[in-house]
Amino acid sequence: MLNMMRSPGKTITLAAAFAAAGLILGYIETIFILPVNIPGFRIGLANIVSVLSLYMLGGYYASFIVILRVVTGSVLFGTPVSFAYSICGAVLSLAVMTLLRRTGLSVYGVSVAGAVSHNIAQILVALVFVRNVYILSYIPVLIIIGVLSGLIVGLVSDIIYKRLRKISAFDPEEL
Repeated sequence: MLNMMRSPGKTITLAAAFAAAGLILGYIETIFILPVNIPGFRIGLANIVSVLSLYMLGGYYASFIVILRVVTGSVLFGTPVSFAYSICGAVLSLAVMTLLRRTGLSVYGVSVAGAVSHNIAQILVALVFVRNVYILSYIPVLIIIGVLSGLIVGLVSDIIYKRLRKISAFDPEEL
């Protein structure tokens, strides 16, 4: 955890700021439609917050932040179907990232694994809704997209993480 964040009030404040930032990034991403002919494709800017909260606050707080962000975002900007896609992707992604973070994998590797697992979870949800195995043909493309978007999210997360460490005397060994 952040050294300056030892009190529960400060930790909860940081978690709330992360949840709000994730919600804003998620909303911004719904505004800009990328010219890609893949249903539901996004870079996943809100996942920057997921990665940062995992590294700075740990899996417990990151779980609450991600669930709060997905539920709130779905209520404000989504539909029940988009909620199903988002929550399944977010839960699997965070579980994979939490496990891999413990292995010492770099923030880039953790982010890429999270993005790919998020895409796989969404394909499985689509398989339930669409009930057509043709949807599985998207997997290779979504893995490539997951690697690319995971690298972008990992890069931004790493830059922000390093800057926050400098200004807050952050010690990652405390987690």
